Amino acid sequence: MSTAPAEAVGPLMRGVAVLRALSDADGRAGLGDLVRATGLARSTVDRIAATLARMGYVRLDGPVVTLAPRLMELANAYLGALGLPALLGPLAVQLAEELDESVSLAVPDGDGIRFVHQSTRRRAMSLTFRIGDLLPAERTAPGPLFAAHWTPGQWTAWRERRAADPEGLGFPGVPAGTGDHFEERVDRARAAGSAVDDQLIEPGLIAVAVPLRDPAGVPLCALSVVSHTSRHSAESLREAVLPRLRA
Repeated sequence: MSTAPAEAVGPLMRGVAVLRALSDADGRAGLGDLVRATGLARSTVDRIAATLARMGYVRLDGPVVTLAPRLMELANAYLGALGLPALLGPLAVQLAEELDESVSLAVPDGDGIRFVHQSTRRRAMSLTFRIGDLLPAERTAPGPLFAAHWTPGQWTAWRERRAADPEGLGFPGVPAGTGDHFEERVDRARAAGSAVDDQLIEPGLIAVAVPLRDPAGVPLCALSVVSHTSRHSAESLREAVLPRLRA
């Protein structure tokens, strides 16, 4: 596999750094603030801001940079480029119709997960997270499936993150919560080849997930069926959908 030369990747990464700093500043920041936030030279930040403005992704008002609506066309472009939504999305839609439950695809990202596809049913479900949001692995059904293959270094990073932020306040896509007994859930997922979320991510929401593996047996993504406690308990959902999920 060929890799892009550093001179091609560098400008992209610097542009992403400026956009991330703007996002962290709630979409509006001075050029000087962006210099401090990114560590880039002022001339570099000026050049990136001017380029982004010409592309319509930001607006410039003197030294103040503001994110522009056109930036939304880039939303989740990286997740879409994975190819999984296009490859597996139609199957997820078919499964959602067959089971009359919502079906999701998720991929690992560090010690968290990101949903890359959701086939929702028409009934109301008060999901607070969106496709692309980073969610803590310990509060999801796919999380234990991915964590079953973590390296010691990944477990160390997870424990450090938990110690610094036990309620997951660094994950704005979900309500605060602890997700206790994660390591026990990982052991159960490793043995069973499936995992359950019993209202860990959101009250009333339950899910069952199975891994989709590469030839080496490592999960590339997880397939989840999501339901509500008004329809199922976690155990009854597992019994109802697990055979079809595995198939």
